[in-house]
Amino acid sequence: MEVIIEKFNPWKDSLISGIFLVVLGLIMIILQGESLDIILIIAGILCLVMGVFTLYGGVKSKFTPTLAMGAILLVLGIALIVLTELLEDFLMAILALGLIVVGIVTLFGLGGNFAVARGSKAVSLIVGVLMIVLGVYALLNLQGTADVVMIVIGAIMLISGLLQLYECYQLKKISS
Repeated sequence: MEVIIEKFNPWKDSLISGIFLVVLGLIMIILQGESLDIILIIAGILCLVMGVFTLYGGVKSKFTPTLAMGAILLVLGIALIVLTELLEDFLMAILALGLIVVGIVTLFGLGGNFAVARGSKAVSLIVGVLMIVLGVYALLNLQGTADVVMIVIGAIMLISGLLQLYECYQLKKISS
C-alpha cells in the first residue's frame, strides 16, 4: 500500500482565497444591490442541488428526517430564486431594524460591550442618534440601503483579499 504525502504549501490557500475575495469584493462594489440578487440566486441553486441530493439519500435510506430536510432545502432554494426581490428587501429591513436597536442600546448606555458606550457620553449620544437615523432612513429606502451595504461589504472583502494576497507573498517568500 502506497501512501502519497502532498507537500503542504499554505501560500497556495492564501493565494486562492485572496483572489476569490478580491474578485467577489470588486463584483459587489461594481454591481452593488444587484450583487445581493446574484448571491441569493446562487444560494437558491445550491439549496436546490443539496435538496435533491438530500432527498435522494433520504429515499435510499428511508429516513424520514432526511426526506424532510431535503424537502425544506428544495422549498428554500425555490424561494431564494423566485422571491429574490422580496428576500432582499426583508434582509435590508432586518439590517435597518438592527441599526435602530443598536442605536437605542448605545444611546441609553445599555451596550456595555460596545466600545463607544464605554467612551464619553457625548460620543455615545452622537453615535446612538446617528445609528437610529440611519436605521430609519434604511427602512424608508431599502433599495438604496442594499447598494450601500453591498459597497461596504465589497470594500471589506476587497481589503481582506488584498491582505490575504500580501500574506501569500510573505508565506511564499519564507518557504522559498
